[in-house]
Amino acid sequence: MRSAPMMCFAVLAPLFTNNFIADAFAPSSTRILPRIPNNKNVFYFPPKRSSLCDHSKKRTSALSMSFSPIASVPRSVIARGFAIGTSLALLIGYHVRLRLWEKKENNMSWRSHQADVREQWSHYVRSNEAWLYAIQTLRNAITANTFLATTVLSLLTVIAGRGFSTIQNSGSSPLFTVQFVAVTLSMLSSAYQFLQSARLMTHAGFMFPVSPESNKVDNIMRRSQNCQWAGLRLLYISISFISWTIGGELAFLLSSMGMVQFFSSIDQAPEGTN
Repeated sequence: MRSAPMMCFAVLAPLFTNNFIADAFAPSSTRILPRIPNNKNVFYFPPKRSSLCDHSKKRTSALSMSFSPIASVPRSVIARGFAIGTSLALLIGYHVRLRLWEKKENNMSWRSHQADVREQWSHYVRSNEAWLYAIQTLRNAITANTFLATTVLSLLTVIAGRGFSTIQNSGSSPLFTVQFVAVTLSMLSSAYQFLQSARLMTHAGFMFPVSPESNKVDNIMRRSQNCQWAGLRLLYISISFISWTIGGELAFLLSSMGMVQFFSSIDQAPEGTN
């Protein structure tokens, strides 16, 4: 009679062989039974066969290769895409954070401070009927906005001509087209914001003597300041897009990091303001 350890070994031994799982799930007609030699002095080693675990590993690796297209993408493409995404996230995330910071507890930034000053200036002009002083100040501001819009459009004309000649003569990649569109849209939007600021200031000059008791002109002056700030901000951002077009993704990332640092320094409210 066999002892208990021998019986346990007899039951558990097949679980550690390579053939147990495969033979257990294989059809009876295709199951291969090894020949055991009759000579007792010869040690028998069963032939190695691929187990079910090996087949499952092969299937898992094949499925992982088929369902992971990122593994087939070159590392340089991944690095370039990461640099582009990081640069855009820096530029967009900074302005979203700035806007949320301004709304939280009425914090003061350069943009909100200048908008308040324009509104207070309009209220002062209406209260003291300083029409001549208002017209002189508005004329200088309109001239500055017009000059900025003209400068941006002149630069855009040069860049657009160079870009179109490159596309028509030697062709371009889809990435260059994206870069060219980004530069064009940012500079066009900048010029548009400058022109809107000048338009609002011109309208405010006509409204001062007509409706001195209304505060609509105060809101118009605030909107004109916001447009001027947006025009300057888009002009700065277009520099990052130009560096992307000229120097590549690494230059775009470095310029975006520098722009964020530059924005954080100029967006601070003047000293002595709450």
